[in-house]
Amino acid sequence: MNSKNFLNDIKVKHKLLLVYIICVVAPIIIINMVFYNNTVENVKLIYENHYRLSTERMAKLMEKDLNFIIAQANKINMDQQLYEMLDKEYENPLDFVDAYNSYFIPYIYLNGEVYHQISRMTIYTDNPTILNSAMVQKIDNTVRSSAWYKGVLSSLDKKYIWYDETEVKGDKSVITPVSIVQILNQFQGIDKYLKILKIDVYSGNILDIVRSERLRGQVLIFNNGDLIFASKNIENYYELNEYFSKNQSLLVESWVDRHFDWKIINIMDLQELEQALKEPKIRIIFLTLMSLFLSSFFIFLIYRSFYQRLNALSEHVSTLDEGDFTRPFPGIQGKDEIGSLIRAYNSMVRKIKLLITDVYEAKLEQAQIKLEKKQAELSALQNQINPHYLFNTLESIRMKSLEKGETETAEIIKYLARSFRRILSFQQDFITVADEVTNIREFLDIQKYRFGSEFEYELDIEGSALSVQIPKLIIQPFVENACIHGLEKSENPGKVYLQIKKEKQKLLCIIQDNGIGIKEEKLKMILDNLDSEESKGGKMIGIRNIYQRLKLYYGADFDLSIESIEGQGTTIKLLIPMEV
Repeated sequence: MNSKNFLNDIKVKHKLLLVYIICVVAPIIIINMVFYNNTVENVKLIYENHYRLSTERMAKLMEKDLNFIIAQANKINMDQQLYEMLDKEYENPLDFVDAYNSYFIPYIYLNGEVYHQISRMTIYTDNPTILNSAMVQKIDNTVRSSAWYKGVLSSLDKKYIWYDETEVKGDKSVITPVSIVQILNQFQGIDKYLKILKIDVYSGNILDIVRSERLRGQVLIFNNGDLIFASKNIENYYELNEYFSKNQSLLVESWVDRHFDWKIINIMDLQELEQALKEPKIRIIFLTLMSLFLSSFFIFLIYRSFYQRLNALSEHVSTLDEGDFTRPFPGIQGKDEIGSLIRAYNSMVRKIKLLITDVYEAKLEQAQIKLEKKQAELSALQNQINPHYLFNTLESIRMKSLEKGETETAEIIKYLARSFRRILSFQQDFITVADEVTNIREFLDIQKYRFGSEFEYELDIEGSALSVQIPKLIIQPFVENACIHGLEKSENPGKVYLQIKKEKQKLLCIIQDNGIGIKEEKLKMILDNLDSEESKGGKMIGIRNIYQRLKLYYGADFDLSIESIEGQGTTIKLLIPMEV
């Protein structure tokens, strides 16, 4: 039997079930199991690195503190004055008490007990003239019988490390008192009496170093195989070796070198590791169940789509009997064979609809085009009539003024008519600075006529700049804004200052007025509105139009700045290239 025919004979729902198991359920479970195993290995590696770095930090800090104590012992060993004070024969007890208070107490405190690494510093000597005290003691029979004393005398090393009996503290930590003992015999001739320095290491400092790492695991420190420190109490020392052999993967080791042969073993906390893996495990289980749920849900939707689309298409085709040939199938199409059938049906419906509406829509479109054409012709004719009517009216008023001898009024009307003609004439985009200045001067003369002695203006134009080509009406709107928005509302006499000059390869234009100025909020709105495609406010729209034109001509190669102080006036600076 052909496999293709075999698959065709299987029901669709059975095909989907087979695909669901092989392509969805099995891959999701396998992938998530592999992902979980990789996560476990990564978490273990992270914890191991964390404990390793922590152990190395503890070793370095301990080595630093212990080396500091060794350095202090070396420093004291080289102090000749201390030798002399210890070899000195005191005449009476008061003489020694005076020396003890004035020299020994400050010396031992400043060189030893002031540092947090040192618990206690004591100097022993067999000088019979000294008195037993807290910091300087005689070498008597009790001292001679002590183990540390015998050890330092028999030691071949310059410094002898003494480990006292191990103690269990109240917090269940195990601490072994450690002392550094050194015979002071550096100077010949000052060795009448035996002198021994004994520095007790502050064991609590070692515990602080361990606790600063905030580890939940156990930290053990060994010296030549003997346990000298444990962050937690160990009930049976003899089971340690057996524990170490069975849990090598949980052990992290480091060494404190130099004078101390300490081995630090950091035991990772298995419960902490399991707790860290608990959240990823729950998350992966949740993702697995969620993936299975979503995949099941979508496969169910796919299964339903077959029947629903076929049934809906069948009901829609039945409406053809009612004579409605123009209504396409509105349901979901899809890209499978059912979708192809639906698209073929809709294509047939569209072609029928086109045949019915083609002629009617074509005639309607032609009528609309004719109507728009006539409207455009009417608007063009109106635009031609209005300016001519305006210019003829102004010319008539000017002639009447001349007949009555009102030459000043006639001159102003002439300026006004020229201004309108220039504004409405767009045959050329660029004019010279001289033409622009002429336009500005005529506008300012009109303002002078309006305000009389309450208005003044000053033009400072560099002669070499008059021939420079600039965009039409690029400076005049700023002067107009200065007069209208800056001076008209001012109660004081107004003045407008215009300066145009060359600056390097560009043209600099400065427009100043002493009007009412612009409020800070409004100025910010104007500057923010320059680059917008549509104006957000009706005022100062001309500035935005100028900015857009400059941007069209020069791109980014220009600069426009506006500075204004409310009640004092406004200054506008425009810097543009002399060539487009």
